Order: sequence, then structure tokens, then C-alpha cells
Amino acid sequence: MKRYFVITHTSEDNSHINEQDLLPASCQLITGLAVIATVKKQAEVIDVSESLAFPQALITDLLNDERITDLFYSYLRTRADEADSRAFFESNILPEIIRVLTNGIVYSCLDKDEQQELSEHIAYVFNQQFTDFIYGEGKLFANGQAMTNLDFTDFIAQQALIFTYQHKDQLFKRTVKAYKQPEAYECGNISLLVNGNSFLLRDYMVTANRKVKNLHKELIPFHEPLEVNSNLYTVFKSNKNSGDNILTIRIYIEYEVPSKKELQLSNLKPESNEHE
Repeated sequence: MKRYFVITHTSEDNSHINEQDLLPASCQLITGLAVIATVKKQAEVIDVSESLAFPQALITDLLNDERITDLFYSYLRTRADEADSRAFFESNILPEIIRVLTNGIVYSCLDKDEQQELSEHIAYVFNQQFTDFIYGEGKLFANGQAMTNLDFTDFIAQQALIFTYQHKDQLFKRTVKAYKQPEAYECGNISLLVNGNSFLLRDYMVTANRKVKNLHKELIPFHEPLEVNSNLYTVFKSNKNSGDNILTIRIYIEYEVPSKKELQLSNLKPESNEHE
């Protein structure tokens, strides 16, 4: 059964570390270890972009809008000329599409000003690009020649969905404040000794402020468990790169202890085969 023991040391003013620590009595077989170093400093706040979930009801809102369906009959009068068709689309149909989208795409995580900014951005992108998209890539003028009113509404909704998805990274994001991750740097060398002269690590380069996602993956495994006595000797040589900040080094020691079942089995005495 694996257990873990943590030893913490700090280095102030780039000082070296030369310490001896007592290990738990149960820590007799070390199987791996990890060294994590961090430097506390004033965190810098920066603006970062955060993605918003894609609006799932977008196409449903457009299909349920009767005004777009009603505009189809006025659109019929423009099908003879593409310039007239585009002009009618931009002046009558496009504003209705934008109205449905800006009214329907609402995020509870946004405040009033952020929601207004999002709606204005959606309107701007659609006003600037959607007409060219639906008449170019969507071929509305050619495809619309034989459409019914329901076909027309469905086509508009489908093209709006395609366009929106293609621009999702541009449309659905917000700016949030976040703390900037400190830059990682090599802060010094560490050696760990047990049993007087057995090295767990020797002149191991320690990198401070390295992003650690999974501590288990940071462990340096031993091919065979190492028997140790009760002490761990830590020597850290700072390279003077920490400035006035305090460097904290945490040493995570993985060791094996017998399970309850193994202890029970070891305590069982063999029965005597002798007969009186």
C-alpha cells in the first residue's frame, strides 16, 4: 500500500538549504519522490478570453419566427434580379435575423453591459458578413428560385446556423480577469540523502513555478524500493535567481507500508506439526 509524506523547506533571500528531517516510522521502503518548487510573488492580473457555450436553440428560434416566413412573399418580388434580392435581404430580412439572434442568445454568466456588448458584436458581424455569405457560399439567389415559404425559413435558419458556427470563436467569447502564471525558471540544485550516503537525488535541477497538473505524474519512480533509516538529509544550492521572493520547496516521498491483510498474515504463527 502506497503512502506519501511531505517535507517543506523555504529559502529566503536566495539562501541555501542544509537540513535534516525525521521520516515517519512507517517510511522504511521509499518507492518514488517528487520535488515541487514555487516562488510567491505579486501576481499580475491580465485580461484573457473565455469561450461561451454555443447557443443550442439558435435554429429553433429562427424557425419559429413568423416574421421571416411572412417576409418570404415580399422577397418573391425580388427574385428576378440579384441586386434587388440582396438589397431587400439587407434592408428587411437581415435585421429580423439579427433581432431574433440578439434576443434569443442570452447568457446568465454575463452582466447587463457584457450582454449588450455581445449583442452588438453579433449584430456587427452579421451586418458585415452574412449577406455576402448567404448569397455567396449559400447561393440564396439561385436556390431561392423554387422555394416555398417554409423552405425559405428553413434555408435561412440553416445558413445562419452554419455561419454562426463558423464564427463561434469570434462571436461567443468574453474577457475575464485572470492571474498570470509566473514564468518558470531554474532556481537551483537539490540533493537528497538517506542512510548517511545513499542519494535519492543528486544535483537535481529544480525548476520553480512549473505548472503541475497531476502530482502523481511528477513522481520519479524507483525501480526497486529503497530501504531507509529514519532521516532524510536535504541540501539545496540556490542559483540566486529568486530575488527578494521566498522560495518554497516541497519534497513528496512515496513509500510502501504493509496492508492490514499483510500485517495479519505476518503475525500468524505456523501450527506445530509435532505430536506428543
